[in-house]
Amino acid sequence: MDDAASAAVSEDYTEDSNTAIYTESKQAPCDTERELLQRAVIGSIAKECIRQGIFNGGDARLQYIIERYETKCPGLRADMVERRIEELANKRSNHDRNVSLSGLDSSSGGDDRLNNKQSPSGCRSSFKSKCKENGGYNLLTYTFLLLFFAILMFIISVLFTHMDYNRAPYRDWALAGGVTSTSAEFRVRGPKSDDNLRREFVVSPNSNLGIKKHQILNVPVSYTDFSDQEHFVKRLRLDSLEPLTTYYYAITRPQVLPNSVSVVGDIGSFKTPAPEGSRMNFTVALGSCSLTGSRSQMFQSILELNPLLFIHLGDFHYENLVTQDVDKRLEAYDKVMGSSSQRILYMRTILSYIWDDHDFLANNDDGSNVEAGNVAKQGYSLGIPHYTLGPIETQTSSDEGSAAKYQAFTIGTVRFIILDLRSESRKSTVSYGGKIYSDEQKQWLYSELQSADSYDYVVLASSRPWTGPDEVGSDDWGGFVSDRDELSSFIASTVGAGPKNLFVISGDNHMIAFDDGSNTDYSGQKEYPGGFPLLHSGPLAKYGAGNVKNIFKPKKYHFKEGCMAISAESNYQFSTIEFKFPVDAAESGCLLIKGYKKDSSSDNNIFEKELCGEIMKNGSPDQDTCEMKSFSAPTTAMLITALALVVGLGILALYFLGLKRWILALSYFGIGILFYGITIAASLVGALCFGFTNVNTLAVSVVLLCQTAVGFAFVCMAISRYCSVHGGKKDVAVPDHFVIESGRDAFLSENGAKESDCVPAKDGFMQMQEKIPPEIELKPTKSGDIEVIL
Repeated sequence: MDDAASAAVSEDYTEDSNTAIYTESKQAPCDTERELLQRAVIGSIAKECIRQGIFNGGDARLQYIIERYETKCPGLRADMVERRIEELANKRSNHDRNVSLSGLDSSSGGDDRLNNKQSPSGCRSSFKSKCKENGGYNLLTYTFLLLFFAILMFIISVLFTHMDYNRAPYRDWALAGGVTSTSAEFRVRGPKSDDNLRREFVVSPNSNLGIKKHQILNVPVSYTDFSDQEHFVKRLRLDSLEPLTTYYYAITRPQVLPNSVSVVGDIGSFKTPAPEGSRMNFTVALGSCSLTGSRSQMFQSILELNPLLFIHLGDFHYENLVTQDVDKRLEAYDKVMGSSSQRILYMRTILSYIWDDHDFLANNDDGSNVEAGNVAKQGYSLGIPHYTLGPIETQTSSDEGSAAKYQAFTIGTVRFIILDLRSESRKSTVSYGGKIYSDEQKQWLYSELQSADSYDYVVLASSRPWTGPDEVGSDDWGGFVSDRDELSSFIASTVGAGPKNLFVISGDNHMIAFDDGSNTDYSGQKEYPGGFPLLHSGPLAKYGAGNVKNIFKPKKYHFKEGCMAISAESNYQFSTIEFKFPVDAAESGCLLIKGYKKDSSSDNNIFEKELCGEIMKNGSPDQDTCEMKSFSAPTTAMLITALALVVGLGILALYFLGLKRWILALSYFGIGILFYGITIAASLVGALCFGFTNVNTLAVSVVLLCQTAVGFAFVCMAISRYCSVHGGKKDVAVPDHFVIESGRDAFLSENGAKESDCVPAKDGFMQMQEKIPPEIELKPTKSGDIEVIL
């Protein structure tokens, strides 16, 4: 009904009270005091209906209320109450009339529902009325409830990502690498701007770096001490170190007092190994794949195991830089070093690092982009201390900046060979077999392997996974079939036929896994052992291996033992290799291999294996496989429970609402499923604000469980309210008394009538008492109002 019709129609009283109390007319409602009672009855019912969420004349609850009044108020109809509800809504929205007849006490909250009908306030009034349908339990409010959880998930994801990862470049760092028994290389990062502060890089065997007489290196590293060619990185080298000695280094600021400095950033340290050829016991920590700037405390906990060396097998960061700006390459290192836990680990061990795809260029990239690849090589040489590069050692290149980064070094009687499998590689295609390294690197590698009998053990580091089926275009060694088969045959005919002391470590796949040699032999011969033990280590801070489809269809990997990671959750894992040698040089040494998750405590030791003496074997014709779990047990339980609640509420809605209302039932189910996905997407968007796709899966599952549990309870309430509305006389409150405020004067004021338009009344109460049915009792109140008791 529009405003004009509403103003034209009013309820009037017919003198024949036995037939009907109310009729419709266009006459002003001021003929008798009895009409005051009539309007009060309708007003009371209308306000009570509003309070209970009854807005439609066809509502079963309204029919029930009218039935209760019919004996004392014959002729009362639902459409009369519906019009009264509309009038109240119009008066509220227009603010030009005051409600003076109150069928309910104001504390009942009835006026809060007056905006159910469309009014001149437009969309706002309509929106409020929609929200209040079914007592507030409806599809619109259900959507807003689930939207709240999606927004909450976004906020939580933003906060967690901000807390878990550093994105701000950090400049006050230094690194030590390329360490031998008598030498070491350093990289020292300079300040971003001129702060007029004097800085010096100091190396000393004394942890008190301020004592001048103990300083073996003191180099100015203030802003003005760097040339343009250095890009604010000093490349330094020491060649006068003592074996088996701990050295300390840091960026310092000289103080006024003698032998006194303040340290900028952190103090780094390293221990020089024994001279080459001298046996020594030591521990190597290793891992791969760490999201840029991860703040996980696992990194710092690695130091509790006292590793001499940390080997990073690639994906030092995930910046995916295909750029010709070397400063951006260095800034990626700044972001990594901005994580205090990573910075302390790398500064307090000997760092040996080789890139993989994400920190070379981008995902699965090879060396075909020569320009960007050359900038990556330059950035590596500028920012990473390293051992003598193979191309420089073999004199196949004289420019360290543009040379490939493969290198080898010896600690005691263990030889480490670090391959560069990115900068020189070319992907395989259907018509091209691909190559994983250059001929120069291959010959250098073969030369190194031929010298295996000069060492107790040879450790070969491959940033790409070794095991896996032959597959054109694959990013692991399986995509370079010819190179893998040839290298495997060479290993069998040299190391396998000789000392059998080759141990391989690899990265890229996000898991800890081990193979004893059963699945690593691709030589195709049985004359010599071609299978070598392999430790796959990762991820330091990343999801498990695979992609989204592998969550539902796990991928098979070829290892004897392994797939130790969760594919759809963040993993924090690393490994250690402890080299143990007896005093008697004639006796063989041993390798104690361990894998850890979360931290270095014994409780989190997830894998352990010891190898001694000759460690190679013949490969097995049958490939072993393993699969990675998609979710941890707690996450799985919460996600399944959440999904079950969504499905359950759909079934519940369909059961109670019935097939006639299947659209409503399926709407609740559909909205629940939709927001299940939206909440997951919100977590991804929150992480993407910082350039990540990793989310805290446990937090997501907790929020989803809360969302679906609250949503399930909401839908139960909505169904209950809906059934009570359309199911008859359930939970309906019927007012049995109400108050007419200030008698006749209030009625006149409410309806805009003038006193002169009506019959004068000397005593409104007495006249009303005389003209109403005897079944209705009136009582005057102390405030001058009239209480009506039905």
